[in-house]
Amino acid sequence: MSQFTLQYLAKIPALFCSMGIYYFSSLPQAPFVMTTFQWQDKILHFFAYLFYGATLALAVYFHDQKNAKKNIPWIVIIGCLYAVSDEFHQSFVPGRTSEIGDIIADCLGISMAVILYWRITNKKSMSL
Repeated sequence: MSQFTLQYLAKIPALFCSMGIYYFSSLPQAPFVMTTFQWQDKILHFFAYLFYGATLALAVYFHDQKNAKKNIPWIVIIGCLYAVSDEFHQSFVPGRTSEIGDIIADCLGISMAVILYWRITNKKSMSL
């Protein structure tokens, strides 16, 4: 498979993850959120954006493997901007609220994905 093809195929998971986050934010009530656990929504935000950050890292890695570590800020910027835009969008959905705590949980998830990405790419470059 050519490098050109990999560059575009690697962006598909991030695209689908973006659409999934948008879809669930559009619902008046997320179908899997229990109301008995106080911090559950923050944990769900963290893991959703951890996964989203991993898909962004995959896209960035296959876009420019030579500068994999130099592109880390782009993962954080894109992920956190999407988190802010998602909360803004959610503020217009009936039955939903926009919370700064959700943005913080989202950015922490993105940051954890970046840390994992950095560790994996660092080990890969050390083994060469």
